[in-house]
This record gives sequence, C-alpha cells and structure tokens, in this order.
Amino acid sequence: MYNILITGSNGFVGKNLIQYLTNNNEINILTFTRDNTLNDLENLIKKSDFIFHLAGEVRPDSSEDDFNKSNAILTKSIVDILEKLGKKIPILLASTIHAKLLKNEYGKSKRVSEKTIEEYSINNKIQCSIYRLPHVFGEGCKANYNSVISTWIYNSINNLDVNVFDRSIEMHYVYVQDIVKEFLENLKTNNSKLYKEPKYIYDTTLGEVVDYINEFKETSNELVEFDNEFKQKLYQTYKDYEVKVLNG
Repeated sequence: MYNILITGSNGFVGKNLIQYLTNNNEINILTFTRDNTLNDLENLIKKSDFIFHLAGEVRPDSSEDDFNKSNAILTKSIVDILEKLGKKIPILLASTIHAKLLKNEYGKSKRVSEKTIEEYSINNKIQCSIYRLPHVFGEGCKANYNSVISTWIYNSINNLDVNVFDRSIEMHYVYVQDIVKEFLENLKTNNSKLYKEPKYIYDTTLGEVVDYINEFKETSNELVEFDNEFKQKLYQTYKDYEVKVLNG
C-alpha cells in the first residue's frame, strides 16, 4: 500500500484529487487540513511515501502574516519534520505564477515555499515537483472566494448581475480535472524537471468568459457539446453548479 499525504485536502484542488484517488486500491489517502496540528502533521508524515502539498492561503484579502503562516511556514514545517525523522520522500508543491512575478504577498510567500522545496530536493537528491499554476477553474471551486469564474457562475444561476469592468483583460486558466490527472502522473513517471507548467493552459479574456456564461444560462438542460475545449469544460463546470443549486 502506497501512503499519499494531501495537505489542503479540504480545498478545491485537494477534494478533486481525492476523488480521483479514492477508487485506487493500491493507495492509502492521508489528509491534513487547517484543523490539524503540527503534531498531527508529524504523525502523518511518518506514514507517508509521497506528499501532495496543496495547502496554502490564496484569498486576496488575507494579511501578510496569513500568507506567511499558511504558505512559507507550513512548507518549512514539512521539510523540518522530514529532516527530523531522517526521511526522504518526494513532494509535489502546488505553487502559482505569482511566485514568478512577486507582485503581491501571496506570490512572495509562495516563492519562499518554492525555495524550501528546491533546497530539500537538491540537498537530498529527491525528485520533487513544483507546479506554477495560473488561475484554476472547475467543479467545486467556491464562489465569492478567489475565482471570478465561480462567482460569475454563481451569480448567473442565482439571477444576479454578472459584471465585467474590462472585457479585454487577458486570462490564463487551467481546468482542475486536468491538473489532478497531471499531478497523479508524478506517481508513475520520473521527470527530472523540478519546475513544471501545466500541459493544458487556456488563454482567453474576461469578456469571452462572461459571454460564454451568459450563453450557458440560455442553454437547455441537455448537455451540449462545443468544439472549443475551454468552453466545453467551462460549460461542464456551469452545469455542475446548476445541479447543486437545484438539489439545494
């Protein structure tokens, strides 16, 4: 049995990853959330063969201390525990393109996390992976949190205004189902590249996104097939939210 630890297991990406892993009889899932302590973390790491480090603070209105604690300090705690235990196992870190730009506290704290994993990987000759993700959308993302797509879909389904102030703003999106599938490939392959970018990135504009969402609202309950891959995945996301709203 292969023991997989997922930090941030109650988060958007974490929940989707668990869905994919649940039916795998060869994998035992270990979970770490905000409700756990560092003692819990150490006990979980003792049992772990691989860590998906997805936990972190992403809300734009969070304080510098919140970003530092949930991103940089938690990552350092994981590595410190591994060193304390004398354990060397692979880690996949879900980072962000903001770590490259360093224009906000979120990006800066994630860059510190990246450096921690990079040093751990090099010093211990352990193959780790750092994914710099753009905006992620898909089923299960919270509305009115940090995703404009989820907020707009929520507003559309609930007959609230969907407003875009600048239609020309360029956006780069990845679909959560694509991301978790790619993450799982790390369990099977030995790719020596530390920093990775997702295979499937969709380039669009805010105007195009809001136009699609407005179109979906007028679409029948039947599942429609679109030639545009991004539009199709956005539609699947819309319909998933719609079903959940109808079912209460």
